[in-house]
Parts: sequence; C-alpha cells; structure tokens
Amino acid sequence: MKIAICDDNSSCRDALKSYIVEYFLLRKIAVEISEFASGKDFLDSNTDFDIVFLDIELGDLNGIQIAEELRGKKDSIIIIITSYIEYLDDAMDLNVIRFLYKPIEARKVFSAIERALDEINTKIVTFVTKDNKYVRIKISDIVYVEAKMRVSNVCTKKQMYIVKEGISRIKDKLNFSDFYVPHNSYIVNMNFIKSFSREEIIVATEQFNVKIQVSSRKQAEFKRHFLAFIKEGN
Repeated sequence: MKIAICDDNSSCRDALKSYIVEYFLLRKIAVEISEFASGKDFLDSNTDFDIVFLDIELGDLNGIQIAEELRGKKDSIIIIITSYIEYLDDAMDLNVIRFLYKPIEARKVFSAIERALDEINTKIVTFVTKDNKYVRIKISDIVYVEAKMRVSNVCTKKQMYIVKEGISRIKDKLNFSDFYVPHNSYIVNMNFIKSFSREEIIVATEQFNVKIQVSSRKQAEFKRHFLAFIKEGN
C-alpha cells in the first residue's frame, strides 16, 4: 500500500503519519508512506499512490488544483485535509472520498482509511496464478485477457500473469462497461484500443501493440459498442 501525505505543515504531516502507521500496524498491512511539503514536489514525484492525504492550503499549488491534475490520470483515492469548510463545494466534483478537518483526530483518520480501502477493493481483482500465488491487480491496469487451454493470460500495463481461471469466469469478474468480448478467446479493455478495423483490434501501451481478432458475428456489434464508448468518454 502506497500512501502520500502532501501538507506544508511539518507538525500536521508528523501527526498524520503516526496515525497512518498505527492503523496499518494494527492490521498487519505493509505500508509505504511518502511525505511532500509542496504541491510541486508531489506532482513531480510522478508516483502512483493508492491513497493521497492532500492539504488544501499549500504554499504553491492548492489542493483543489492538484486534485484536478490527478483526475483522469491516476486512480489515487484522495482525502482532503483542510481548516476551511468553504472549499467543500470546489472539491465535490473531484475524486475525493472524505474531508478531514484540522486539528486531525486519530479516529477520523482511521475511518477515512477504512473508506478508502473499501473503494480500492472495488477496483481490484484477485487471481490465482499457475504457480499458486495470489495476485491483486488493479482492474484499470488490465489491457486484455486471452484464453489459453485451461488457463488464461492476463496482460496488464506492466506484465503478463498466467492465471488458473477460464475466460468465462474472468468475464464475470470484469463485468464493467470498459471491457468487451470481441472473440470467445479474448476480453479487451477498450481504454487501450489504439485502432480497429472490421476484423481486427489493436490494443497498445507504451511497451507493446497487440492485434486481436474480432469474430465475424460480432463485427457490427463491436463497432457500435466502441463508438458509443468513445462518445460516452467525451
């Protein structure tokens, strides 16, 4: 679990860090905490954090600006820290799940972390790999899934996992509007589609391009579905 604390007040950072450490220590969950005294330092880190505790009143950038910068780019769960209630309206449309008002209390930090973990768990899927290891993968990181005999290849942005599940069962786990089944052997995350023709989809990341066949009976349906997906995204 990666957590960031972005606050220009060192005393607030210290107090918040102690509460976070206490929470995860009690639950025996490994946690990595990074501290930032400015919004610029936080954004320059370019790290994917699971949870971000974000102060509104920073010296350089305010927390609203940073939350807007993160929106649509990262899956971080944002918890706002503030002394002023008037910022509430500005943050309502952002990916903020909780407001913590200063001075910060341990029980409220614990409650905010609980809510954040509940949110994270809805965005993660668990698989058992071919060598009997459990892996937890962010759903948004899955590029495509390919059926291979009695196992499946789950390809993410960073690596490939061979999991001991058939594609029909994985389809049930990925029952989200972002995913489509263009062929009985594939599930595709449409966010990674670079281009498509009647018979073929190309999914791409910074590391690779993969061609995936569209079955003849799904060609017209896929085109309608993908164009609707693009329109909805805009």
